[in-house]
Amino acid sequence: MTLTGAAWLLLAQLASASPAAGVMFAQSATSSQQRMAPDDQALPSAQQRQQIQFDAARFDSVTANTLRGLFEDAVELGLPTRPLINRALEGSARRMTGDRIVKVVRELTAALNEAKVALGAGSTSDELVAGAEALRAGYDARTVTAVRATRTPGSAVTALVVLTDLARSGVPTGTAREAVTSIAKLPRSDEALLGLQMAVAKNAQRGPGMALDALNRYVRGTIPGSPGLSAPTTTDRKPVRPPDS
Repeated sequence: MTLTGAAWLLLAQLASASPAAGVMFAQSATSSQQRMAPDDQALPSAQQRQQIQFDAARFDSVTANTLRGLFEDAVELGLPTRPLINRALEGSARRMTGDRIVKVVRELTAALNEAKVALGAGSTSDELVAGAEALRAGYDARTVTAVRATRTPGSAVTALVVLTDLARSGVPTGTAREAVTSIAKLPRSDEALLGLQMAVAKNAQRGPGMALDALNRYVRGTIPGSPGLSAPTTTDRKPVRPPDS
């Protein structure tokens, strides 16, 4: 609620007649405005929306306006906007069409929101991004939640990144989940997980079967007493040439 013109005129008259009275009136008016501020001021989410900044000049006007709306929706959902803005700028750099850029950003928004539910309140922006990528790689929300349960708050990024890389290397999602959640419980688990990632990546170039073999060997060597997670799949190995007779 703001002061009307008549109120300000009265304040001026009081101040002229009695400076003390004018000060008291001004303090009362200010206090009243402060009490009424929550009703008159924009909601915090609207203030956050106004702070969203991205290079709109990189896009046509329709795409820029659509993206701004998506970013504002993300703020309302409590999602980080920086990954969305970066994805939009990446699309622009690749000369993607406006429709394609909007589609990609919308899909990432949905994945981030699903990751937030799976990872729980208080998850960091990096965790949400890593969780979203895991979901986009083919894992379900229960798997992301299971990985979250093995890590302390704020420390699930490495486990989620390795989980995603394993799937992209051809390891079945169920086997990858078992490997990551088992290793994540070990001391210095991040180092062990990165070792798993490297071992699988080196062999994945020879096919998914070799990637799975590498995962099993690594798990057996890392977790004492572990028999491995599944029978090695060797269908991707090159056939052995029989000896000349």
